[in-house]
Amino acid sequence: MKKKNSPKSEVRSPKLRIVFILLMTLNIGHWTLDCLYSQQLTERTLTLEESVSLAVSNSQQLLSAAQDIQIAKQRLKEARAIMYPQLEFNANYSRFEAESPLFLSPIMGNTILPQKINENTDEIENYYTTKISLSQVLWSGTKLSSTKKFAETEFKTAESDYGAIKNKTVATAAKNFYKLLAMQKKLALCNASLEKLSGKKNDNANSKNRFLTDRNLEKIKSCGEKIKKDLEIARIDFLGSIGIELNTIFAIKGELEYKKVPADLNKCLAWAMEYRPELKKTQLQEQMDALAVNLSLSGRYPTVALGGNYQLEDTQWPFEKKSWNATVNLTLPIFDGFGQFARIKQKKYQYRKAQINRANISDTIKAEVQKSFIEYEYAIEKYEKKTKEAEMFADTPELYKNISFPEYVEITGAVMQMQLEYIDAVRDVIISKIDLETVVGRSVE
Repeated sequence: MKKKNSPKSEVRSPKLRIVFILLMTLNIGHWTLDCLYSQQLTERTLTLEESVSLAVSNSQQLLSAAQDIQIAKQRLKEARAIMYPQLEFNANYSRFEAESPLFLSPIMGNTILPQKINENTDEIENYYTTKISLSQVLWSGTKLSSTKKFAETEFKTAESDYGAIKNKTVATAAKNFYKLLAMQKKLALCNASLEKLSGKKNDNANSKNRFLTDRNLEKIKSCGEKIKKDLEIARIDFLGSIGIELNTIFAIKGELEYKKVPADLNKCLAWAMEYRPELKKTQLQEQMDALAVNLSLSGRYPTVALGGNYQLEDTQWPFEKKSWNATVNLTLPIFDGFGQFARIKQKKYQYRKAQINRANISDTIKAEVQKSFIEYEYAIEKYEKKTKEAEMFADTPELYKNISFPEYVEITGAVMQMQLEYIDAVRDVIISKIDLETVVGRSVE
């Protein structure tokens, strides 16, 4: 007799086979997507340049400042437009009944409808008008030129604001990058020290040495736990500074190295006065307030304008009535309740305020440069000191010859602490250099 196949080994029903194939296809597709998604998450590696680029492109403050530039650019175009003549075309169709000439509102083209032609009839009449108007302000004191210069200065101010925000964004991203890189190296160093001690035993030591050894081991472990905590905080700060999701899985790639760059305080102060966007902004604000004074003063001067119209009008087509005019207009302000004088004084006070703010910001920038310079010089000295210490104890195998286990643990902890201090010194000097270049407004090299 032939042995029958069990239901588990063979799917006999065609419908069950189809369902089985579909389920297998869905499972394989789901597994493939999971693999691709996991690969995408783990393969994202960020360099310093990529991190800075992400920070610039994702910064909400920078995006807002970029919109301010576009707004100022359109205002500049609007200010330039007043230098050109204004050309208008107007066409009206009216049905009216008027006992006397009727003047339409300005939105209707300031059209005048004549009085009723045939007074003996009650018929409502039709009236057509077509008009082309041209007007140009020839002179209005300094109003036209000051308005244009004001818009140009406002545009430069928006660019200066953008530059100041960009400098801070780039500096923050770079500092957080190096902080995270330093934390990763410190954690790797701590783990290596613990791994070095994991294979050692402390069986032959007395109670005192065992106690001291256990305390030294606990210090190393506590240091590693603190570094892990600081690493997580550094990751959050870094992700926040480059503007991506806090749950992003990533790795950073770079070297924690410092190339000594000497800085001169006098040069740094001179560069700050020239390149700092904040100081440029105060200078531009001072110019804007001076232009605002000129705009207020222009209100005391007459305005001279030239205009003309050409109009066709009639009650039926073709239009037989033709009119035209060319006009020179002079408008002279005489009295407005002393409001003009109040506006002029107000703008002068604002101009004086801008001068005071400029002096204050200038002093603040000088103080920032001097403080950052002192921090940078101190960081260089600390870096050189820690570098000499690291070079002095570079040949660590000599330290571990003919020693007991407690001494081995103590030396391992001391060497680890020295290497951690060296990493901190490299990180601090790099960050101090970034801070100095930020307050100066350019590279100190």
